[in-house]
Amino acid sequence: MPTVYTIPPKTYFEIASLGYLLVLYLISFNDPNRKRFRSYKLFRALEINMLLALLVSVLTYVFAYPELGTPIFICTILRTMDSIMCVMASRVFAIYLLESVDSGKSLKVIGTVGNVIFAVYIGLMLLNLPLKFILWYTPEGVYMHGALFVPIVFMPPVYYLASGIVMLIIRMNLLGPRERVALSAASIITLLGTIVQALTDGKLLLSLPFGAVGIFVLYFSLETSDYHQLVTSNEKLIIAEQDAIKANRAKSDFLASMSHEIRTPLNAVLGMDELILGEIQPEAGITPETAAQIREYAVNIKDAGQILLSVINDILDLTKIESGKMEIKAAQYSLRTLTGDIDTLIRLKAEQKDLTYIQNIDPSIPDRLVGDELRIRQIMINLLNNAVKYTDSGEVRLEIESRELSEDSVELCISVKDTGIGIRSEDIPHIFGNFKRLDEEHNHRIEGTGLGLSIVKRMTEMMNGRVDVESEYGKGSVFTVRIPQTMDRKETEEGNGESRENAGRITSFSTPDCVYLVVDDNRLNLFVATRFMDELGGTTETAASGPEALQKMREKKYDMIFMDHMMPGMNGVETLKASLKDAENKNKDTPMLMITANALNGVKEEYLQYGFTDYLSKPLDINELKRTVLLHLPKGKVKVKG
Repeated sequence: MPTVYTIPPKTYFEIASLGYLLVLYLISFNDPNRKRFRSYKLFRALEINMLLALLVSVLTYVFAYPELGTPIFICTILRTMDSIMCVMASRVFAIYLLESVDSGKSLKVIGTVGNVIFAVYIGLMLLNLPLKFILWYTPEGVYMHGALFVPIVFMPPVYYLASGIVMLIIRMNLLGPRERVALSAASIITLLGTIVQALTDGKLLLSLPFGAVGIFVLYFSLETSDYHQLVTSNEKLIIAEQDAIKANRAKSDFLASMSHEIRTPLNAVLGMDELILGEIQPEAGITPETAAQIREYAVNIKDAGQILLSVINDILDLTKIESGKMEIKAAQYSLRTLTGDIDTLIRLKAEQKDLTYIQNIDPSIPDRLVGDELRIRQIMINLLNNAVKYTDSGEVRLEIESRELSEDSVELCISVKDTGIGIRSEDIPHIFGNFKRLDEEHNHRIEGTGLGLSIVKRMTEMMNGRVDVESEYGKGSVFTVRIPQTMDRKETEEGNGESRENAGRITSFSTPDCVYLVVDDNRLNLFVATRFMDELGGTTETAASGPEALQKMREKKYDMIFMDHMMPGMNGVETLKASLKDAENKNKDTPMLMITANALNGVKEEYLQYGFTDYLSKPLDINELKRTVLLHLPKGKVKVKG
């Protein structure tokens, strides 16, 4: 045994590598954010394997010398473990590369071959212990290795690292610039160290130190939490960009559809108006035939206007639902009155297409229910309009049954059946999506926004109900809506001793002694409102601005005032507030109704809080106007006809 022992110089590089790799391990170990990322376990395994391989290699080249007194079998074990750990480290490195470039597992065969090679290698190293054909110590303590040493010990690492580089080349176009450089550099550096160590027959121990350098490159290029957070942010940005592109495409498709849907009825309105103007030229006599023609034009204008209004209402309804501003408001209503109104509306549309319309209402259903009549009406109309629209021959049928839920509640079962074109089975899961118009090849001539069924589903779910659909393509469809409703058998009286229901039914009356004031900055709106008021009798005056309305309110007492909201200068709300503060105003107790195109949910309550008596939305409906006037005028001012 030598009197002075010195560490073999070739181990210095490994000792240094062990030191700085340990520092790197501690740095990465204390990075808690990295645990959230997919590659954390793989890189941690790579670090640990390289650390153990370096530790065993240093122990081997420092202590595996019989002349130091180390037993030969310990020296043999150390040499064997050194070779195994070196191969293990290169194998884990290859697994890391494989997982980095082949998340789809399409290069699985490379990993399978690597596993076979590793199993064979381990088997040979175990056989070497008794047979001594790879590496061994002579009885005199001299370290030896055979001709198979280099092929067996160095070929597996070379395969792993070379296959990793091949995988990088194959997948290079799928990697980002940073990944390409880091993975390529780490692979080449590690492979270079292994080759140099093999070529020098172990005189230069560069395999593991170069592998440690490769790990450094990987960590500071790809494995810091900052980098992973950057990658995550970029992925989110890519997804957001894709979503934005899809949303923009949907918006473009929607705007194109809306352009068609709005322009079509608008064209009819303008065209019919042009025809009317042509028929009533001063030089043209108004014969009965001409009058009938003009009436037909006017009816066409009304139909086109209703289509346009329906399109706008669909858009508003969807907007209200998605923004959470649509509320379900339960109130007492008559199911018989509701279905009677629907029968009149849908039967006319069905007859225009030579369809049979059948309406069956189970007589055992209580007539007086409590629920949101407006939303239930809209659900029925949307489903029935769709049925008429997509049915060319046969019939459309509305059936309403009920199922008792409790002593005071029932489940309305509303079924709409048609003999129309039906729906393909693969399309049924998508029919309730926004702007969905399926089977465009056959339906391109049918107008619509693609919002009706989406609105039906959302409104039904808001009322704790559900929608089911059954359809056979080419034969027809059945839409079934089930909505819970409360029964109310009590008679409720509201406003001037009349029930709201009865007030809603009385539309044949006049108010010859009443004086009305209509305030609006739009000349056409004033004209339409005035003509509507003419049906009630009495006198109607107009004002084109808030200040003009205030002046008129100082001069005369009115029975009812109708106020527009969006007016230049002084809007309707400001006019109301100013009138209540005006000492000369003679109409502080006069019912003042807001008439506005703002039809969003919740605005009525907002206007009532301002001090308005009631609210009407534009375009005005003559029957709604009559019901509202009747509700707020004193009984003595109303003369019922007949």
